[in-house]
Amino acid sequence: MSETTIDSGARSGAREEHPAPARQLVSRGAIWFGLVGGPAAWSVQTLVNLPVASHGCFPRLYPLATADGYNVQGIAFVVSIAALIVCLTALLIASRSWRRTREEQHDASGEANRHSAQVSALETGEGRTRFMALAGLLTSGTFTLVSAVHLVTVFLVGPC
Repeated sequence: MSETTIDSGARSGAREEHPAPARQLVSRGAIWFGLVGGPAAWSVQTLVNLPVASHGCFPRLYPLATADGYNVQGIAFVVSIAALIVCLTALLIASRSWRRTREEQHDASGEANRHSAQVSALETGEGRTRFMALAGLLTSGTFTLVSAVHLVTVFLVGPC
């Protein structure tokens, strides 16, 4: 664990452990990808599939009965599979990050007694790596499910 010098009033010059002791266990890129990878993939999936389906069924002034000449389902399938793969990857990375940081304790930095119990976590930043890993696990899991449902609708609902 890394130590830094923190100047804070009477404790000036004291060597203390960093307030987020598990930060070296997971890279910033892994934490952020686990947190935003799933929502970003689902957003791209929706932003690509909606115009493709819309243009395939309504290319001119009047709507078509079927999307003849357009491979709407094929394009939507490929985009949905790619989004699902990104969501699953983000979920796996978030899960790995959570497993590595779940033991990060509230008082692991030794700063818990320096502040009142109500503001200790806010003031010292303890648990932020663990929190972001858990938030990534929840968001990636949710958007993996949403992307999977979106993929199923490609086959259950006709394009037009």
